[in-house]
Amino acid sequence: MADAARIIIVEDNIPFARAVARGLECDGYVTVLAPSGAELRRIYRSQGADLILLDLGLSGEDGIDLAVELTRTTPVAVIIMTGRDEIVDRIRGLDAGADDYVTKPFAQGELNARIRAVLRRRQPVLAQDTTLRFGPVQLDANTRQVRCDGVADAAELTEMETAMLDHLMRAGGRPVERGALMQRVNWDPTDRAADVHIGHIGHIRRKLSDAGIDVLTIWAVRGRGYRLALRGESDEKEAAEGLDRSDRS
Repeated sequence: MADAARIIIVEDNIPFARAVARGLECDGYVTVLAPSGAELRRIYRSQGADLILLDLGLSGEDGIDLAVELTRTTPVAVIIMTGRDEIVDRIRGLDAGADDYVTKPFAQGELNARIRAVLRRRQPVLAQDTTLRFGPVQLDANTRQVRCDGVADAAELTEMETAMLDHLMRAGGRPVERGALMQRVNWDPTDRAADVHIGHIGHIRRKLSDAGIDVLTIWAVRGRGYRLALRGESDEKEAAEGLDRSDRS
């Protein structure tokens, strides 16, 4: 590939890391191995990266804490590699801001496909006008911040949450089907883990509320999906569109 994506593999099992690297290099990626968080920081400072594959089971450092650090302080994409198959661990990884995860053992082809999906998801963010407005609320997809006229604080979103809110804003208040929303973030809507990703709707709601942006609501529309609305819309409109008042921010 002309501009090969650079991937840092953070894994202290060196034979395993090298095997993963070989599989990625066959797809044209440039790979660098980092057996520890300290080495990751050194490599990223000096070389940068487009994506980081992060093992949660690193010796001497909590992988979740490292994921949080990466997503809060860098723009790099993060895919978690984990041998932990419990749903709570996957949720913790996504809550930490990771773009995706793979559970060991995994097929190299699946990993490569997930990497392509994450990198694809980030490309349009750089290629289009990334500032959207919905009433007084503004989303900047580059900084992943949501601001509201008259409110000092901003809500900080993850990449996944930004993609979801972007799609809902572009719908202009019209309902977005659950499957369409998942396809927008390059996720198979039939996958059992899609429910984890739909949980990001609740995360967006909470972050907006914590920032004092209470003018914007995300409503569940029975049998249809989700839609944005501004607080103060009439109860008649809610009833007409079948909005689920028990599932809104």
